[in-house]
Amino acid sequence: MNTRHLRPEDLRGRWRGYIRVSTEPQAEKWSPDRQRADIERAAAELGLVPAEPRWYERTGSGESRSEELLSALADARAGAYDVLMVLTTSRFARDRAEVVRMKAEFGRTSTAIYFVMERMVSGARQTALLEGVKEVVDQEEQQVRNFWIAGGQWERFLAGKWVGAIPIGYRKAMVDFTDGTRGWGGGLEPDPAMAPVVRGIFDSFVTGAEPREIAYRLNAEGSRSLRGPWSRAQVVKVLRNPVYAGVMVRYRTSREGHYYPEDDEHDGRREMPAPWEPIIDPVLWQEAQGVLDGRRRTEHGRRGGRLYPLSPVLRCAKCGHRFTGAHGGGGRRYYRCGKRAADGSCDAPGIRAEDAEATFARWLASIHLPDDWREEIARTRELPPDDSGRARLEERLRRLRDLYSWGDMEEAAYRAEVAETRQQLALLARPAVDSVERVAETLSRLGQSWLGAPTDTQARVASLILRAGIVEDGHLVALVVRGDLRPLVELCVPSDSSLYAAHVRYTFG
Repeated sequence: MNTRHLRPEDLRGRWRGYIRVSTEPQAEKWSPDRQRADIERAAAELGLVPAEPRWYERTGSGESRSEELLSALADARAGAYDVLMVLTTSRFARDRAEVVRMKAEFGRTSTAIYFVMERMVSGARQTALLEGVKEVVDQEEQQVRNFWIAGGQWERFLAGKWVGAIPIGYRKAMVDFTDGTRGWGGGLEPDPAMAPVVRGIFDSFVTGAEPREIAYRLNAEGSRSLRGPWSRAQVVKVLRNPVYAGVMVRYRTSREGHYYPEDDEHDGRREMPAPWEPIIDPVLWQEAQGVLDGRRRTEHGRRGGRLYPLSPVLRCAKCGHRFTGAHGGGGRRYYRCGKRAADGSCDAPGIRAEDAEATFARWLASIHLPDDWREEIARTRELPPDDSGRARLEERLRRLRDLYSWGDMEEAAYRAEVAETRQQLALLARPAVDSVERVAETLSRLGQSWLGAPTDTQARVASLILRAGIVEDGHLVALVVRGDLRPLVELCVPSDSSLYAAHVRYTFG
């Protein structure tokens, strides 16, 4: 519409109003109720007729929040109204680039834009200078707001307080203030309901599950992400977030009015330890990044990483941390201490992946039932049951549940105590005669085919059987078998196993 010679008193026809509220301070100054009242009063003074629906209301900032303005433009193209009423120029769009673009688009329709406080028709010759100056002034005010908002967020980050949406698995940590009130102090704490979901995502991923498979499983279990059903992208987003390993990251924004200049030491990516409990071990997070990076290289046709099936269970005898996979010269694969890979604080040597995997496969293959296995099981069944020990452990489980439900015990300590107690209960169990032979044959068959199985299958089998594999001086020296398998393993693994010649022993845990 050609508005070059149009004055406010020349406006005729139907009107609709457009209001925009961004931040809370602006919402106080430019409340929706105030914008509606002033626009309706101005429309009545001009003799315009309202067109229903009367309002387009935009909240927030950014391109993702401009749907209402685009909707107003689409209706203008369809001839649904004649005048778009806006309280003031600063309420029209988020920056000057959007202002210029949207004014040009409306200029191609039969709809005029009227700014109430300036009493100005957009594009009119007599107010063209004022309109241009207002665009520049509004842009400068927006940059100043961005300047202080970014600075406030940066200072909050440097103070160890969380900035942004609360990541899934965490919740706000409430604190008591000096004035006697209680509220959020900026810290986070693991969410008892969702933190186990995050741990399960990492554990499943490093043992071979694809992100899409993890999403399907979580949805089938009834779990939901912050945005509804889980998707592959949301699982990968969790795997990439370093906050779960106890690290906060802040990036420099791309806005011109950033709080710090580009040459400032605070500019750019900044990491600092989070002052709250991590949900996962940093070594596990680092291992997940290696797997993700390897898969990304594979997708782009370059050399991809291979999943190391024993990395979920191998532990360093020197520092106790998890071993992770690494490539060496000539394409050789190694397991090395994650602590050494992360910061070099452990000097334990690594182990050839082929050697560690072959040792575990030989141990599995050595499982077989002795000739007198039925007599041995019968003998153990004749022993009096340790009912007092079982009752004591079951009472301990009940006490732990009470402490946790009353809030007198942290979740991490509760889970560790429960796992240990259940292992002790499993040690009191006696193998069932009708299942021993079938399980022993299955384990032995797994040992014979384990090396040739897919890596995700290898990882699952290792995690089902072992609590840990202890690596010392470049050798796999001990296998810590899950406690509930103790009766079967003690019965089926021969004392003259060839593993002992290589100084490998097994224990239970």
